[in-house]
Amino acid sequence: MSKLSVNKIIKETLGYIYYNSYKRYKRQFGNRSLIYHAFGSKLSHDTYGISININDFKNHLIFLKNNYDFCHITDVNNSNKLKISITIDDGYKDTLLAAEYLNLYKIPFTLFITTDFIGKKHYLSKNNIQELCKLDNCIIGSHGKTHAKFGMISKDNIYKELHDSKLVLEDICGVQIYGLAYPHGSYNHETIKIAKKLDYLWAASSIKGINNKYSNKYLLNRSEVIRTDKIKDLTKKINGFYDYY
Repeated sequence: MSKLSVNKIIKETLGYIYYNSYKRYKRQFGNRSLIYHAFGSKLSHDTYGISININDFKNHLIFLKNNYDFCHITDVNNSNKLKISITIDDGYKDTLLAAEYLNLYKIPFTLFITTDFIGKKHYLSKNNIQELCKLDNCIIGSHGKTHAKFGMISKDNIYKELHDSKLVLEDICGVQIYGLAYPHGSYNHETIKIAKKLDYLWAASSIKGINNKYSNKYLLNRSEVIRTDKIKDLTKKINGFYDYY
């Protein structure tokens, strides 16, 4: 048996124990935010499976629309039931394909863009981003300038990452940019301080969990979706099966 198979068995076993001993008995309200990245592009650096088949994504949306209400990631108040928010990181070109389905099904989503990647191979161009900005169901946020791990760089570099990316996106979209997502889920106390100083009003993490009125608005929770996730896996993630790690 491979190491990967053993790790999966351990992960599933711990998830089963966690969910059945605790999570399934706890009422969930607020929003469960899902992270997507790419939609079919063959990426040389994708060893984890962040690029999912666009038809699988479509099936995810149909399932979600039939079973949940949607909201933006920042909608954490006045909800007495569980809602779903869709977020997309990095700004890959095939986000345009995903946006077609999201627009078709009238599903709100937030797109976090790494600005140094704009116009490069596999990534959105300025014109692409301007078109997405026009969609009523799309909010644009920063994903840094270079996709650096904010928790591992200097304060000056964090400032540059957040400041420069914000300016670029505001210039392209013609609107204020108030949200960001931490690349690699990496942040520290200085990151949050600088984000507040630069007038970011909220930030998305990679910490699993539900967002509600008690959530830290600079550490909004999100659960990542990968290529191998089928509907049953998606359901587990929504129900908090893997929130233990």
